[in-house]
Amino acid sequence: MKTKWNRPELLAASAFMATGFGALWIARDYPVGTVTRMGPGFIPIAISVLLILSAAVVAMQSRSLPASATRPRLKPFVFIIGGILAWALLVDRVGFVPSTVILVLACASVEIGSTWRASLLLAGGLCAAGYAIFIRGLGIPLSPFGG
Repeated sequence: MKTKWNRPELLAASAFMATGFGALWIARDYPVGTVTRMGPGFIPIAISVLLILSAAVVAMQSRSLPASATRPRLKPFVFIIGGILAWALLVDRVGFVPSTVILVLACASVEIGSTWRASLLLAGGLCAAGYAIFIRGLGIPLSPFGG
């Protein structure tokens, strides 16, 4: 019996692999450094290699997976990309906390079975962790509330 490729899985793996190779190409001239003194190219190259390897595993598994009969949903794609864009456009104007809450609520609204309470708890936890790590810990110049 001849096995067929699961085309959607193979296309997704190809897109991830192309993204990994593209990022690897961009980071090719960045100094890598060492493990103890990482250069600016260390993390982009490491993530690119992991993305390429993960895509290769997914591509190999796509041969044994049956084709999915469900159609991809457009709403999650639009809300997640829209939430990321909203965060990027709002973070300087309204601050880190409100823009993060908007991002989490936009993304959680398309999750099947998601509740407002769980989404607000997640938003609160992300805001607290993001504030502690990025604003306080790393000193990134973001205002928590308002620009």
